[in-house]
Amino acid sequence: MTIARRTPPADPTRRRLLMAGGLCAAGLPTVGAIDGFLVTPHRLQVTDHAVASRTPRPGARLRLAQVSDLHIHRMGAVEQRLLTALHDSRPDVILFTGDMIDRRSDLWRLETFLRECPSAAQRIAILGNWEYWAGVPREALERLYRAHGIELLVNRSLDFAVHGTRVRITGLDDLRGRGGQRGVLVLEIRAGDDADALPSDFGRALELARFLGDDRLAGVKTVASLPEGVRGHAVLVALACEEIVMPADAVLGPANAEEPVVDDAMRAGYAQVAARRRTVPPALALALLDPEARVVRVTTDAGERFVEERELDAVRRESAVLDVQAIGPTPLALSGRRARELGVVRLLAATPDELARGLGVAEEALRIDPAGGGWNAAQIVVSGPITADAVARAKRNVDDAVGEGANFICLRIDSPGGDPEQSLVLATWLATLDPARVRTVAWVPREARADAALVALACDELAIGPDAVIGGEGPSTIDPRRAEALAVAWREGVARKRGRSWSLPVALLAPGIVVRRATQAATGRTDYFCDDELLPREDRETWKLGADVGVGPIELRGRAAESLGLAQHLVEGLPELVATYGLPDTIALREPGWAERLLDALASPGIAWLLLLVGGAGLYIEMHTPGVGFGGFVAMVAFIIYFWSQYLHGTSGWLEVMLFLAGLFCLAAEIFVLPGFGVLGLGGGLLVIASLVLASQSFVLPTNDYQIRQLQWSLLGILGAAVGVAVVGVLVRRWLPRAPVLRHVLLEPPAAEPFDDPTPDLVGLEGVAASRLVPAGKARIDGRLHDVATDGELVEPGEPVRVVAQRGGRIVVRRAPRATGER
Repeated sequence: MTIARRTPPADPTRRRLLMAGGLCAAGLPTVGAIDGFLVTPHRLQVTDHAVASRTPRPGARLRLAQVSDLHIHRMGAVEQRLLTALHDSRPDVILFTGDMIDRRSDLWRLETFLRECPSAAQRIAILGNWEYWAGVPREALERLYRAHGIELLVNRSLDFAVHGTRVRITGLDDLRGRGGQRGVLVLEIRAGDDADALPSDFGRALELARFLGDDRLAGVKTVASLPEGVRGHAVLVALACEEIVMPADAVLGPANAEEPVVDDAMRAGYAQVAARRRTVPPALALALLDPEARVVRVTTDAGERFVEERELDAVRRESAVLDVQAIGPTPLALSGRRARELGVVRLLAATPDELARGLGVAEEALRIDPAGGGWNAAQIVVSGPITADAVARAKRNVDDAVGEGANFICLRIDSPGGDPEQSLVLATWLATLDPARVRTVAWVPREARADAALVALACDELAIGPDAVIGGEGPSTIDPRRAEALAVAWREGVARKRGRSWSLPVALLAPGIVVRRATQAATGRTDYFCDDELLPREDRETWKLGADVGVGPIELRGRAAESLGLAQHLVEGLPELVATYGLPDTIALREPGWAERLLDALASPGIAWLLLLVGGAGLYIEMHTPGVGFGGFVAMVAFIIYFWSQYLHGTSGWLEVMLFLAGLFCLAAEIFVLPGFGVLGLGGGLLVIASLVLASQSFVLPTNDYQIRQLQWSLLGILGAAVGVAVVGVLVRRWLPRAPVLRHVLLEPPAAEPFDDPTPDLVGLEGVAASRLVPAGKARIDGRLHDVATDGELVEPGEPVRVVAQRGGRIVVRRAPRATGER
């Protein structure tokens, strides 16, 4: 059966609309293609954005130029106009933000463009998707950018200063995880230490918070790290992350600290971000912002939740309320401990290493490498005793090196220790250096004894010689009370800043501390604790104690320090250190000035003993020369330099100088004024020796083996100088009087012929003391008045005396017995 059906004619108006729509649909892709391939590549769009900022110098501006999506294929008119615009803008910083080329064959064209780009204080680049899609090797781009002085940032930051303003640029690359795992993006949010910095802007904080909560970051776990806590609208950025990590004593909030007036837009923004991320309940997020918010923690049969007080009735209608606890006062300022109790913070961590362990990522992944395009290294020498002057000098040298662009500080330590408090000052200061800007490595080629070990362990890493010594006894005496103060200072300062245990470093210098090896079964970590550190820890039950490491003060060799984890590398010299860290062949050595080098040389044991030898020889010559002459001048200069160098080196003071002068005075009195039994001479000699010994060491009486060895070396040096003076005296007596130029400095000894003494022989004669003999004086003998002296006996005027010896012009007498019947 065939059925015929009539089709009604089409509406002409509808037909025209369909035809027009079809033409438009077909034309739109064509127009888009024409715009994308013919118009847009030849159109240069320049936009200016003014960002409010406050710099240390009023009126100073920081100009940033961003070049994006260049897709260079040739050096045409657009590229020339872009170069002209860049030159005209005179930027301080130029940012090349990806998609510079989309074909590997265009690398040479990019090089031509970069060669003609204007110079700037800093030029930075990141990669775009087109560089990846085109298969351009990253190494080739890095070499190209580096050749033109441009830093390529791939998931790292770069710090620099322009016009006195510190700037940090971060270049983020592909953050997606590998093997089906999510990547981890850690945002370290700091309050900032610039007093002139502007407060956090709500609009920008909200924009960043929305970006962190965008679905495009679904493959990335975002973590907000708050090492110093945070306040102001930066709190909103932390709330937008999946997890918040902060130290136990850091503070989160209040969010309105820099903007007391809270409006509905702010409340809506905080509620929206909190509701999307669910890191912090929306009610708690409002409590961090709004002083008028009333928030309670409600415990129901279905669990625990935070709601605003006005919502409490609705909660009661939904479930049975078991407990209601008000949260306040608002706006909230939550410490790390309180935030973890409320469920806002899951992990408490004070250092990057603790954060890495808590997140289950490699510790190196969270350490910002300050090398950037390479190391700019400087070597700072810390030698000799640790004194206030040495600490000031080291800090000044480090500051100068960092100010000149150094990002690797090699602190070469060769010190027996000195003042523990000054060592703590330097160690605490080193621990405050920003690891994102500079890496500090302590190099101990020979020794860092006692408190010098604290300086070495305060650096980021320690490289030590295999046979070098770290820790042990030193020149300072540390009693239990002082040891406790040092332990507290190190624990609350460097150990907390570095996130390290404090027992073993303190035990390197403090006596009586017993350190034991401990192993954590769950993680396999090994650490070293004393009882005072382990017992207060919340996780003490997870640690299993092992063998004792030692009892303080513990002295370690290089290999032992490496096995205990104190040293990261064993190096036998500077070339091996350079190779270990990949440093450039030339390292800037921050050498002390000529005056400081002269001081170190004069304070060295060899030069110090030579000065004593020269001073003693000068005194010998002066004693055999009438008047103050050449010998006295040389001796005075030598001893002044000796005590001055030891004073500046921290081992001598006014006491030693006074003892030395008193000893010389007693010796001179014994020889020239009051010859007697030798009491003044013996006492003066002991004072001189004591002053020289005390001036060469930092302690008075030795209390440990190290100080005993130092005392032995001091006495040996003085003995050597005395022997040297005797030898020089013999040589001088024979040679100097016959020297053509210096023969008048020392009198020639008398000839061997008999000496004609005009004084008659008076031995055996008796006389009468004309004055008191104490022991020198005058006596009338054989009718004449003579200068006489006794052997120390006191004779009153008028008493009879008898001459017992006559040595040259000196007449020695004794009291004579009175005749019978005399009174």
